[in-house]
Amino acid sequence: MNSPSSSTQPNTKVSKSTFRNPFKGFYSLWLRDFGSLSFLMVALLGCGLTILTILTKPEKIDVINLALGMTILSISTSVAWQFIKLAASECAVLIPHYRQQVLIQATSIWVVTLVLSLVAFKLSELTSIAILMLFVSIGMGFIYVCLIKPQRFNFSMLVYLCLPITPELTHYIPQLMADFIVLIPLLLAVLIARELTRFSWNQDARAIYLNGQETGWMVGPIVGQNPWFIKLSRYLHPASFFIGPMLGMVLTASLVLSAVGVLSAAYMNVDLPILMVLSQLMIMVCALIHWTRVQRWRAAETLYMLPSFSGKAGLVEQFFKSQLRLLGIVIVIMSLISLLSALFNPQITLLVGLHIVATTTWAAGFALAFGALSRSTLHISLSMLPVFSSAIWLSVSLVALREQGSISVGYYWGDLGLLVLMGVLLVISKGKLWKNGVASL
Repeated sequence: MNSPSSSTQPNTKVSKSTFRNPFKGFYSLWLRDFGSLSFLMVALLGCGLTILTILTKPEKIDVINLALGMTILSISTSVAWQFIKLAASECAVLIPHYRQQVLIQATSIWVVTLVLSLVAFKLSELTSIAILMLFVSIGMGFIYVCLIKPQRFNFSMLVYLCLPITPELTHYIPQLMADFIVLIPLLLAVLIARELTRFSWNQDARAIYLNGQETGWMVGPIVGQNPWFIKLSRYLHPASFFIGPMLGMVLTASLVLSAVGVLSAAYMNVDLPILMVLSQLMIMVCALIHWTRVQRWRAAETLYMLPSFSGKAGLVEQFFKSQLRLLGIVIVIMSLISLLSALFNPQITLLVGLHIVATTTWAAGFALAFGALSRSTLHISLSMLPVFSSAIWLSVSLVALREQGSISVGYYWGDLGLLVLMGVLLVISKGKLWKNGVASL
C-alpha cells in the first residue's frame, strides 16, 4: 500500500525542479519595493503619455520624444536599483533561484520597454531614431556605471535632466555619426552582461541601499555639510528636515552652475537649454521634499518632538510656511537666470521670461501640494507628474518660440489659470498633511 505513494513522491520533486516560473515573486520584488515602484510608476506615466500623444497628435514629436525618454530612463533606473538591492543582500546566494529571477525579470522588463519604444517610433511621425537610441544609451550606461560603482546611483535623479537636453544634442551630432548611435546600446549590452557574470555581494551597494531609503538618493552628503548650505536649510526648516543640508546645496549649486552655463554658452555661441534644465531641477527639488518625507515617515515623530512647534497644528503651519519660502527661492533663482539669459538671447523677452518663471512656479507648487496629499508609494510617484507635465508644456512653447519667434497667448492664460489652481491646491493640502497624526503618512 505504501509503495505507490513512495514511488510517486520523488517524481513530484523532479517535476518541480525541472520547471520554475522565472517571474515568480515579481510583485514582491518590483511592486512592493518603494525604490523600484517609484521609478516604474514614472515609466508608466511616460508610456501612457506616449500612447495618448500618438493617438491624438502624432505630429507632436517633441512630446513623444520626452515621453519615450521618461519611460526608458525610469525603467533603467528601476533596473539599476534592483541590481544594487541584489548586491546589497548578503543572503542572495542562499536563496535558491533569487539572483537568477532578478536578472531574468530585469532583462525582460528592459527588452519589453525597448520593443514598445520601437513600436511607438514606427507608429509616430518621428523621422530619426537617433534621439531614441541616445535615451537607450543613457539608460544602459547608467545601469553599467551602477554595476561598476554602486555609489553612482546617487545621481539617479540627475539622470532625468537628460530629458530636455538629449533632443537638443542631436542637432550637434553629424548625420554620419547619428547613423551609428545604434551600436552604442549593443556595446553597453555586452559590457553589462560581462559585469553580471561576476556579480557578487558588495558592501558599497549595501550602504547605498540603506542610505537611499533614508535620503531619497540625493547627491552630495559630504559637500552638503558646508555652513552656507546648512544656513539655507535652516531657513527652510522644517521642510528641509527630511533631506537635510543637501537641499541648500542643490539650490545654491543650481544657481551657480546655471549662471556659469549661460555665460559659457554665450561665450562659445551655442544654444543650450539652460532655463529648461534649471526649471526641471527646481521642480524636482520641490517634489523631493515630500518624496523623502514619505520615505522617512518615522522621522516625523522626531521632528514633532523638537521644541519648535506648538503641537501638530503648529508643525503643519510651519511646514506650510517653509514650503512657501522654498517656492519663493525657486522664483528668485529662475528670475535671476532668466534675466541673465535675456542679456545674451534676444528671444528671451520680458513676457517669455515671465512664462518660464510662471511655468516653474505652478509646477513646483503642484509638486508640493500633491506631495503633501500623498499617503502611499503610489501617491508619491504620481506627485512627480508635474515635473514631466511642465517639461512638455515648456518645451513645446520654447520650440514655438524658436521656430515662430513668439509664444502663443494661450500659454500665458494657461499659466495664469494654473497659478490660481496651484494656490488653491496648496491651501487644501495644508489641512491634509499628517491628517491622521505624525505617526502616519
